[in-house]
Amino acid sequence: MDNELNKHHERKPYYEEKIDLYQLIQVLLKRKKLIVGVFLVVVIVTIAASYIMKPVYRVSAVLAPGQIYEPESVRDALIWREKEIDTPENIERLISQNPFHYEILTQLSWDYQDPQNQFDIKTNVQQRTSYISVNIDSSEPERAKEYLYTLLDKLQAFYRPKIEANVTLLNNEKKRFINQKQNINNQIELIKTNIKILDTQSERLQKQIEEIKKNNEQIIKQRDAVLAKGHNPEDAMTLLLYSNTIQQNLAQIDQLNLKLEDNSFQRQQLNKDMKNLTTQLANLDLRLEEIDSLLVNIDIKAKEINNIADGSESQQVNSKTNGVELYGIKIVQEPTIDPQRVSPKRTLMVAVAGVLGLFVGIFAAFAADFWQSHKVSA
Repeated sequence: MDNELNKHHERKPYYEEKIDLYQLIQVLLKRKKLIVGVFLVVVIVTIAASYIMKPVYRVSAVLAPGQIYEPESVRDALIWREKEIDTPENIERLISQNPFHYEILTQLSWDYQDPQNQFDIKTNVQQRTSYISVNIDSSEPERAKEYLYTLLDKLQAFYRPKIEANVTLLNNEKKRFINQKQNINNQIELIKTNIKILDTQSERLQKQIEEIKKNNEQIIKQRDAVLAKGHNPEDAMTLLLYSNTIQQNLAQIDQLNLKLEDNSFQRQQLNKDMKNLTTQLANLDLRLEEIDSLLVNIDIKAKEINNIADGSESQQVNSKTNGVELYGIKIVQEPTIDPQRVSPKRTLMVAVAGVLGLFVGIFAAFAADFWQSHKVSA
């Protein structure tokens, strides 16, 4: 037991290691020239590198899908609905994949192997809208702008057949309505001709009835004159002939009246048919006005976008995209160069380099002090 106590008292005391903040500050103050030197070297090198690096600018444009019209049956009626030529997502995907790259370079007579002609196109569909943002970051912004205009030209060419097919569909529908209208007009003219014929027949029948009535009245007068003479056996045959003639005239009048009634019924039926055809003709006129308004709407949109394209700065660029007709897609914002460069961001680079240089300087100060202390002790 005494031996264990003696051994315990012979052990060296344990001291907990603590960081001496004052000593660390003394090291920093002692090596301040080193810290400041490293800091300045890193900052100066970063500033020099930022000025050596080529500035990168952003060329941006905003697009939207063009509009087409498709027929839709609603309650036995054909209605033309306006819809987008393609979904914004599909257009964005098409631009991102950019299958027109080599066609664009060929059109612009640019070298395929030149790294300057490789452009990273970034697209984004703005939330809750049909707008598509297209951005190209390049150290050659004018070149990128020319490329973007040519890309828009290729997009127009890609969607143009769909627009032309839609216009052809509307024109065919218009021609069909015009033919129907012509047929209805022909039917109306035929009905008018038949009505005139019936009216002429009715006038002739009415004249015949009047003539028969007058003739019948004369025969009746002659019969009454014979009857007034008194009974004479020789006049019996004459009276019989008068009676037969009067009966025949009355029967003929009845037949003519029946024809008049039949003509009147046919005339009413023809008027009813003409009224129905007139209603159909009015409906066709409305449909033709609708088709014309849709065609005019498409033409107006095309002209508006053509005016934008014709008056744009692409005319000032030495490009083959002059006279672009962008009606398959709508240009919300023309390709423009942002005056603020995307990179290098010198302020951010210097700030990061300053922080990094400060840490490297502090680390170098502690490393130098550690090396010197161990060298002395050795």
